Amino acid sequence: MSSITFDLGNAPSVLAALRDPHNAQEVANAMAERYVDDTLDFIQSGRSFTGRTGQLAQSIGRRPAGNGSADVYANAAYAGFVEHGTQPHVIRPTLRFPVGGGAGFGFARVINHPGSRPHPFFFADSAARGEHLQAAALSVLARIIANGQ
Repeated sequence: MSSITFDLGNAPSVLAALRDPHNAQEVANAMAERYVDDTLDFIQSGRSFTGRTGQLAQSIGRRPAGNGSADVYANAAYAGFVEHGTQPHVIRPTLRFPVGGGAGFGFARVINHPGSRPHPFFFADSAARGEHLQAAALSVLARIIANGQ
């Protein structure tokens, strides 16, 4: 679980700016964009799993939720396994292949997989990400307040 704190600074001006749903959505979008950037930077720095195809990094994105919040996601099918690792497990393939000479079909063998250790990328480095999210939000709020919106 990741915890992010947000210092409201000059509370009356900030709260007035956040009353406008458009402004609240702008703040959420800026924070989500920063989280995606930080996640991609973390992967590219080599401090986490580095895939051969780049599919994991390509699957990380964000979308506004429309209610003053935004969603950040990693939708690669294996993203959860990379983040949390896996326990030892048995892989029972369903692949069958023809055996030479018309003798029928053979099946791939059962594999005892030892599991994999976690390579956190999505929830890693939460202290630095929290600071970056706060800076992104304050930047947007400062612009909104300066423009008198």
